[in-house]
Amino acid sequence: MLNKLHLFIGKHGLVTILCFAFLARFFIVLTFNAISIFPDSENYITLGKLITEFNLENYPGNRTPGYPFLIALSNNSLTITIIIQLILGMLSTYMLFDFSFRKTSNKNIAFWVTLITTSFLHFLFYEFAILTETLTVFLVIFSFWIIERYQLFKTDTLKKYYLLLSIVFSWLYLTKPLFIYFSLGFALFYFVKHYKFSFRKTLIKSGIVILIPFLTYFSWNNFNKQNIGYFTNTFYFGINLAQTATSFFDKAPDEDALIRDIFVRKRDSLVKEKNYREYPMSVWYAYNDLLNETQLSPQELSAELGRISKGLFKKNPDLYLKQVSKSFFLFFGNSDSIKCNIKKFDNQYAKYFLSIIWSRIQKHILILFNILFLIFTFKHLLLFFKSKCKILDMNLFIVCVVLSGALGQALVAYGSNSRFAFPFLPLIVYFVIFNIIDLKSKYLSQKK
Repeated sequence: MLNKLHLFIGKHGLVTILCFAFLARFFIVLTFNAISIFPDSENYITLGKLITEFNLENYPGNRTPGYPFLIALSNNSLTITIIIQLILGMLSTYMLFDFSFRKTSNKNIAFWVTLITTSFLHFLFYEFAILTETLTVFLVIFSFWIIERYQLFKTDTLKKYYLLLSIVFSWLYLTKPLFIYFSLGFALFYFVKHYKFSFRKTLIKSGIVILIPFLTYFSWNNFNKQNIGYFTNTFYFGINLAQTATSFFDKAPDEDALIRDIFVRKRDSLVKEKNYREYPMSVWYAYNDLLNETQLSPQELSAELGRISKGLFKKNPDLYLKQVSKSFFLFFGNSDSIKCNIKKFDNQYAKYFLSIIWSRIQKHILILFNILFLIFTFKHLLLFFKSKCKILDMNLFIVCVVLSGALGQALVAYGSNSRFAFPFLPLIVYFVIFNIIDLKSKYLSQKK
């Protein structure tokens, strides 16, 4: 039976996956038939309209333009935006399969990696939401597909493919600002891997990958500097830092008593109500009161919150480290949620069926994959150090990218927001499936 399944996957694996991906999305269109709008969506929609009008003068700096540009390409039609996201989802499915197959030369691994990733309901429902996640996942998979398709970790690859990767990384940064580290991470990884072979050529190729993302970074941040007076990706950065300082914000100095006391009062009220799930969002609960009481603009308030938070980090490094550690493990320990307006299901049976699958099965499988990823990461790092740091392969790069993302998020934002980890899902599933099958192969060979 298993041999027949393996033969079938070997012959029809990609077609089967694409058919499944299409039918899954078609089923959701038939039973859900809605566009999910969330508080974050409005900012993206607004910026999309401004891009269409070619008028970014006095833009308040809420968001970066990567995802709003997609909305603008849709002529600000949310329906067309969702259709494009569904197409991107299908392309992501294809590229994930092709990446996995090219990396392992094993269609069974490629099949199971892609099937499991595409089967997660939150992966599908993000495509029906006006949020950045579908575009971000597409760009992450696209970048890894480029690296593997054109063998960018080798020394004889043409420079134009590094330029292509640089462009993709730029769009990724404009969609998810934290992901500016992707370009820097690849450049450092490539440089360390090959600098002994040819220092000059390695430096040039590393520089090409960094070039466009960092030009984009400085251009956008300088644009915000001119518009709102702050050199920043978005003015929310200070608020994110304040979230990280939530648990010890009461230690802020007396000269910041007004902001401190409003923040702490809201934070403590959530604790008193035992609303621990919203605890990381304390600053947002205090946001309107902070604006009213301080008479600061949103940009000025965020800058003040950032300044206070940085001071708290310096004076309380132990508490900051404790919070970063907690956020790091929350990155892997959070079960995601289905990002959809659940009440808009046309079919109540489908709503009930999908809710059961998600809450009883998939949420737990998701956490299991994250735990297995950490276990296999530890194993891979041990092998790396045992080899005297000589095994610089794709799997190590995936480990570096995911761990850097988890740490980067933990350093600047605290919360139970499972969206932080979502863009890394395909990489995590690939890494876990690869290691499971590798262990199985080694076990069977030893048994013989």
